[in-house]
Amino acid sequence: MAELILAIDQGTTGSSAAFFLADSLEMIAHQKVEFPQIFPKPGWVEHNPDDIWASALQAIEKSWQNVLQRNPQARKEDIKAIGVTNQRETCLGWNKSSGRTAGNALVWQDRRTAERCSALRQSAWQDKIRERTGLVCDPYFSATKMEWLLKNQPILSEWQQSKQLALGTIDSFLIFKLSGGDAFITDPTNASRTLLFNLQTGAWDHELLEHFGLDQSCLPDIKPSSGLMGHTRNLTVLPDNIPITGVLGDQQSALFGQGCTISGEAKITFGTGAFLLMNTGRTAVPSRSGLLTTVAFGHPDGTLSYALEGAAFIAGAAVQYIRDQFQWISSAAEIEALAAMEPRDPHVIFIPALTGLGAPYWNPHAKGALLGLSRGTSRSQIARAIIESVALQNAQLLELMQTDSKMSLSKVGVDGGAAQNNALMQFQADSLQTTLVRPKNFETTARGAAAAALLGLRPLTQLPKPSSDREFHPSLSKAEAQAINRQWQGAAECINRYYS
Repeated sequence: MAELILAIDQGTTGSSAAFFLADSLEMIAHQKVEFPQIFPKPGWVEHNPDDIWASALQAIEKSWQNVLQRNPQARKEDIKAIGVTNQRETCLGWNKSSGRTAGNALVWQDRRTAERCSALRQSAWQDKIRERTGLVCDPYFSATKMEWLLKNQPILSEWQQSKQLALGTIDSFLIFKLSGGDAFITDPTNASRTLLFNLQTGAWDHELLEHFGLDQSCLPDIKPSSGLMGHTRNLTVLPDNIPITGVLGDQQSALFGQGCTISGEAKITFGTGAFLLMNTGRTAVPSRSGLLTTVAFGHPDGTLSYALEGAAFIAGAAVQYIRDQFQWISSAAEIEALAAMEPRDPHVIFIPALTGLGAPYWNPHAKGALLGLSRGTSRSQIARAIIESVALQNAQLLELMQTDSKMSLSKVGVDGGAAQNNALMQFQADSLQTTLVRPKNFETTARGAAAAALLGLRPLTQLPKPSSDREFHPSLSKAEAQAINRQWQGAAECINRYYS
């Protein structure tokens, strides 16, 4: 059997395991196992660490069974390396000696520290945190969650005093478990999502640690995204001594999996919302536009590549909205045909602020809006405006990334469920005035983890490129695209002001 790479993709709703051929990074097996979401109070979101670990083990074994169906002669000794990717800001505490967890993990969606973050934004710490970490003071990130855990789970304070406390994101927890407790590490892409990582020094920031009441001994060592991090030990589903050689936060992993490894290359992941990252190379670009500066990749030699990141809260959820609330379509896939039934009405504009406006406005109070209606406006034209709104908010974010970085887009990879909508992808290419590349394998997050693991296993001058399913080229002129973009952005600005 050929050499295999195992990628573990630990996400918000479940854990996936995928096997890739090491020579080509072709995915040959994939399985996902979901686990329960826990909502103790409004705005609180938790995960049971035991559920996370059990789902990861089950996904590995189920995916391995798929490998055996493909090749009954395969052996687990053919697995030459493991890559891990994860939901980034979710964090938890456990004991380094016993492995015992103190309670549930606080999920990136959790908002319980909103008041703490509001106070930080009103203080001098706002600018200091922004300058050093590239992030904004928001409950989304890990530091205030870790601070809350220390104050509300007394056993953690005891463990911190005895130097037995481990506080980390899910990548650190998984690698700790995979290695039988031998490895307590993270990588720069995950560390850069904590509000504790200094982008310039590439290390934990001691002043920020002190401010949040954290001892550096409780945080994982920061290792490159590719390189030896540990070996498997005492697992039921894998043999001992498989090297763990890659780790990336999920959005950075998708960027890497799309092959966006040089400055000017970007990716859009279309899910419930949309996540956009643009590689800015070895320069950490400070954003003046409400975007985030983050680490794209930690190279084996210890150097860093950076990215600008923007998020749109609503993407695929806009289509789900008209499916569920208006029953105009019975499945999300039907919106493409509905939108094509009549010519586009340039006056009909949809602002998808159904859960507020994300970057660059960061207005949680904003509401969605449908503008430009007449008595002749049809469902088809409204459906098209909804599709276009998803692309137009992404175009605004990528335009701001180019302005902040003074770089031009050279490539945009797309993935996620809504990327299968050809009408949306064509309009996205039109609004961006650049070519979109849609891969054959949409599991780009897992592919990125596998690629990082392969690079950590042995030096490579070039990684295998992802296979393309289709490219979408602009069909509108630059002037036409600019007019549509400005019209939509003007409407979004009006909605932002109205709800400010």
